[in-house]
Amino acid sequence: MNPFEEALKSIDEFCSNHKIPYSIIGGLALISHKIQRTTNDIDIALLVNLENIESIGGQIIESFEPLLPNPIPFFQKYFVLPVFDKQTKMRIDFAAGLTGFDKQVVERSKRKEFGNLSLPFCTVEDLILYKLFAGRPKDTADLHEISRKHKNLLDRDYLLIMLKDFTRLEREDMKENFLKIF
Repeated sequence: MNPFEEALKSIDEFCSNHKIPYSIIGGLALISHKIQRTTNDIDIALLVNLENIESIGGQIIESFEPLLPNPIPFFQKYFVLPVFDKQTKMRIDFAAGLTGFDKQVVERSKRKEFGNLSLPFCTVEDLILYKLFAGRPKDTADLHEISRKHKNLLDRDYLLIMLKDFTRLEREDMKENFLKIF
């Protein structure tokens, strides 16, 4: 197994053992959807709630090496817990999935083969929404690649419904950018 596979196996075992639903998002999700992309870390959306964020953070730092000196307060404030896999030293960003959208992403995830593993990856539509929300130049470049490969295969109805929800958060730019690219 390569370092990504080893770290992903550790994540999958951790989440399974602690009964934490999760989805792989970010660069590895792009790769799972046949988009060529380099990445140096693993991004994970964990289905948690505010009441258990401290205990889940504690479980994470028991199994993984924290990147920061005070990881639990950071997790509680910013809802992301950056760690390293103890064996491979791969960086992992555990994001607290606290919203209804995050819950939907995790529930809609599909298990896909990655090396010798079967892992839950977010759908290409949900990845598009994450990328539109982030809006960084690299995310826009990723969106163009997704459009090139998947434009005619997307569930546009789902995307347009979700984008309408994001406009309620004063993120009209997300729908505008979607319509420009797709």
